Amino acid sequence: MKNMTLMKRLLTSGLLYLACSNPFAPPRVGPGSLAPILPQNCAECPDSVNASAALSNFKYAYENRDNDVYENCLDRDFIFLFIDQNRQGEIEEVEVPRDGASGDLVRTGRLFGAFNEIRLDTWVPRRIDPDAPELHNGEIWEVWLVTFHLSLRDLSGAYNYQQFEANGQALFKLRESSDGFWRIVLWEDHSFTI
Repeated sequence: MKNMTLMKRLLTSGLLYLACSNPFAPPRVGPGSLAPILPQNCAECPDSVNASAALSNFKYAYENRDNDVYENCLDRDFIFLFIDQNRQGEIEEVEVPRDGASGDLVRTGRLFGAFNEIRLDTWVPRRIDPDAPELHNGEIWEVWLVTFHLSLRDLSGAYNYQQFEANGQALFKLRESSDGFWRIVLWEDHSFTI
């Protein structure tokens, strides 16, 4: 009889625990768990806090290969600039828009699909000239310089176990978008591949 009472208590306790927990809930913040996605539209916060949150979310999106978070970090007028050197040694500045068949969202989606591990082990954002905000057509833009180390690894072998690394700096210009969220308008890549 005591065993039956004990079994009922354990069963009741177990059912209560399951009823109060959500196995599909996102992980709680703490050691070893995923970083939370930060708000990019805090009305009471200074612009620099919202811009910093957008850059943190950008890092999160890269490391977690999260296309949705990545897209939310980019302004509708986003441009990615980088220097390309072709096989003949000619150097060209390449401008990649956000959208389109060869746009940054498509390219980054392919990058996320090709590599199982994407790490930004070094990610040091520094606000540029915080006392003199940059103005563009009456808008205030935040300008940040990020020093980074990026590593990309194909651990599954789907792409012949390729690995790439890049170091350098990236200049990010951010603004408040029409919906109130701070997003990246310009990303100038100043990195080199190892």
